Amino acid sequence: MIKLSRRMKIAAAAAVFALIAVSGYAGEHFERDAFIMETVATDDGALYIPETEDAENNGKININSAGEADLVKLDGIGEALAGRIIKYREENGAYGTIEEIMNVSGIGEKKFANIKDYIYVN
Repeated sequence: MIKLSRRMKIAAAAAVFALIAVSGYAGEHFERDAFIMETVATDDGALYIPETEDAENNGKININSAGEADLVKLDGIGEALAGRIIKYREENGAYGTIEEIMNVSGIGEKKFANIKDYIYVN
């Protein structure tokens, strides 16, 4: 067993504290830099932020990755039906086409007609 003097213990504790503090700062700093690196300044000084997957798909919802919070945004889809959409996906794999969502109990042709323009598969 190594015996340390009181002064050495304090120095070791200060070093550990400094490492923890620096690692927290570095995490925040690198996340901010990663965001900045993804943005590009335009000629007028505005920032261009690359589009996300949802923006690229005109705000449509990917039924292969959407959670309950996104699915309930669709017309006529409540929490219970959103749960069945997710459960179907988990049991049968990813939806191959948007029409396959009609295999979910509670989604017939009429409900599909109301949501088909707002969903996609990827």
